[in-house]
Amino acid sequence: MKTRLPKSLRESFGVRVFTVFASLIAVISVSFTAFLIYSERESLTNTLIKEGGLLADTLAYGSRIGVFSENDVLLEEAIRGVLIHEGVLEASVFNLNGELLKKAERPGGSRQEEVTQDQRESENQTLGNVEKYGSPFHVEQDETFQFWAPVLSSSEYSGEEALFFGEDPIQRKDSLIGIARITIDKKALQTRLTVLLFRSLLIGAAFLFVGFGAIYLIVKGVTKPLKKLTEGVTLLGMGGKVEKISVETKDEIWRLAGAFNTMSESLKEREKALRESEKRLRSLSSELLKAQEKERRRLSNEIHDELGQCLALLKHRIRSIEREVGEHQPLLRKECEETSRFIDETIESVRRLSRDLSPSILEDLGLSAALRWLLESFAERHSVQTSFDVDGIDGLFSQEIQTHLYRISQEALTNIGRHSEASRIRLAMEKNENHVSFVVEDNGKGFNVDHIRSRLSHEKGMGLAAMAERAHMVGATLHIRSSFGEGTKISLEIPLGKGE
Repeated sequence: MKTRLPKSLRESFGVRVFTVFASLIAVISVSFTAFLIYSERESLTNTLIKEGGLLADTLAYGSRIGVFSENDVLLEEAIRGVLIHEGVLEASVFNLNGELLKKAERPGGSRQEEVTQDQRESENQTLGNVEKYGSPFHVEQDETFQFWAPVLSSSEYSGEEALFFGEDPIQRKDSLIGIARITIDKKALQTRLTVLLFRSLLIGAAFLFVGFGAIYLIVKGVTKPLKKLTEGVTLLGMGGKVEKISVETKDEIWRLAGAFNTMSESLKEREKALRESEKRLRSLSSELLKAQEKERRRLSNEIHDELGQCLALLKHRIRSIEREVGEHQPLLRKECEETSRFIDETIESVRRLSRDLSPSILEDLGLSAALRWLLESFAERHSVQTSFDVDGIDGLFSQEIQTHLYRISQEALTNIGRHSEASRIRLAMEKNENHVSFVVEDNGKGFNVDHIRSRLSHEKGMGLAAMAERAHMVGATLHIRSSFGEGTKISLEIPLGKGE
């Protein structure tokens, strides 16, 4: 099944390479951006959790005396020291019974919504976990983080806090006197994530832009010499002149360009040699045709003068014998009469053969009369209908060109008589502004022109080749149009000036 791809992808190597590499760059860029956003999100979240836990432990450490003595002033100072930190919405301190000792919200911050029953139960459970295990704890909600830390009667702390305050985390459960809680707004995290996303998208877009630009330059650098080679091959195929293609790199494309340049130079040399050979061949062909016409004229004269005279003398002698034979020899007289008629037919055939070899009518009366006589003679021998439309062309061409046009007509009629099985023939010559149109057309069975032209020379004979060569010698190109059942049309346009 043929893949349905855009035309540019199917036909352009550069577009395909650019598309593949651009897609790869896009996938890498999107993957890198997604990984960066994910890792940074995790990093920011972990940092916020660490900071929140540290602030909760700080509140627990600062409020231990206030919890022990249940002094609001000390508790308020401890809570105020925590609320000044960015993002802290609320700070609270509880005793071991879960009773709220002190609570404060950030000035100007959003007011906390009323605590629901589920939230109260979750809060009590968290208080129980902190009291039970005596370790920090945090809960993530939709818009906030809550951090819980045990308030110890001594300066003992656990984990990172113990390292921060330089204490050994041992036996802290026995000294638990209360619980501290802070609530941090997620908006700061969301703001950071939004900034991170924006920066990541900018980095990804910049990476894509730079990557696409680099790929475009690379693909252009690769396809530019290929485009030159393609244009050179196309121009070379059309017979145009191709300059040497230069490639700055020393890679496979450079070697391909070198091979193309070598081939181009070799083809130029071969084309030059072919033109010289064609020129010599056409010169030889012209000389052969001229020699052929000369020999035909000589044979025509000899046949007309010598063989014609011999036949005329033989006919005269037969007539003499016929007169000398008496009435008492009727069979011999009849034989003489039949022989005399046969000699007359032979004399007519000799005359026709002489005219075919070298039509004297062409020299005596001109091309129009010669073509009319040729067509009428053909119609008489083959019993076909003819149409002759030739007028006003005498004196336009030299004797040599008239001979070539006569021979083309003669060869065309010969082919029609042998192969066409036509019932109508049309021969026309029309003078136009700067050329004369020549047409021989029939309604015969037709043939495949390409098939005939593709056959070997010894298979297709010399008829068409001789007609084409004669057309070339008069400065025209022979056109043959034919198809099975549609007849055949032979035409050419002779420019005025060729022997005018």
